Amino acid sequence: MIGALFGVGAALLIGFSDLFGRRVALQSSAITSATSMQVFGAIAVLVSLLVWPGSFRAQDLALGAISGAGFAVGLCCYYLGLTRASSAIVAPLAAVLATLVPFGWAIMREVEISAVSLLGAVLALMGLIAVTAGRERSGSTVTGIKWGLLSGLGYGVGQAVLLDVASSSGPIAIAGQRVIAVVLMLPLAVLTKNRTVAPRGSRTVGIAAGICAGGASIAFFQGLRFDPLATVIGISLFPVFTVLVGRLQYDDAIEKRQIVGIVLAVIGTVCVVAG
Repeated sequence: MIGALFGVGAALLIGFSDLFGRRVALQSSAITSATSMQVFGAIAVLVSLLVWPGSFRAQDLALGAISGAGFAVGLCCYYLGLTRASSAIVAPLAAVLATLVPFGWAIMREVEISAVSLLGAVLALMGLIAVTAGRERSGSTVTGIKWGLLSGLGYGVGQAVLLDVASSSGPIAIAGQRVIAVVLMLPLAVLTKNRTVAPRGSRTVGIAAGICAGGASIAFFQGLRFDPLATVIGISLFPVFTVLVGRLQYDDAIEKRQIVGIVLAVIGTVCVVAG
């Protein structure tokens, strides 16, 4: 239960980072938003080392670096998707894949998984299909599916490798994750001639987005210390908050079938947590 609470808390923080980060993306670009978020997120995590230092292990630092690369790909593709298609397509697709990848990794590592948890994974997959299938393939829909898939795979790999990090080395791994993400995003922003930080007028929300993103990483790893599987599934609830933000703040379109798909994904998540 504690792991699930941390996972859902991380999902809520991701929702807030979307609220702020998307505002930056609309005023500049998706790459600027993702880069700015990684910069301020890294600063927030590094500051947290003052109160949560952890122990150093080279292997866990390397795993954190791999996780950072995955998160950099996931975040960049995620915001590229949000600026080109509805959040009701991109967010659930990214979230379910980001859940199924570490879920499959846990199965390969022979982590004990109950029948209820397996049922939850199936329901989540059905929700994914409901969100993305059975509709006319407009250009924005295909684009949203493409970026959502890439984002989900990036996030999934980034989360899966954290399952092998020792709990005592968590702070170092999370710091390594965020620093590597910044190292990867800064050259990308420069090469594509985008700003590396949010422009004036949106810098405050850019900082807020980064703090929320860094907080989500900390909450996520704290949850892994108690119940890795429940934490991973709990964080996948972030599309609920993202779609609400998209609908209420950015007037994103959402269909009844997509609502059903999101509900299935949520029910699946609850089943995994309960199992």
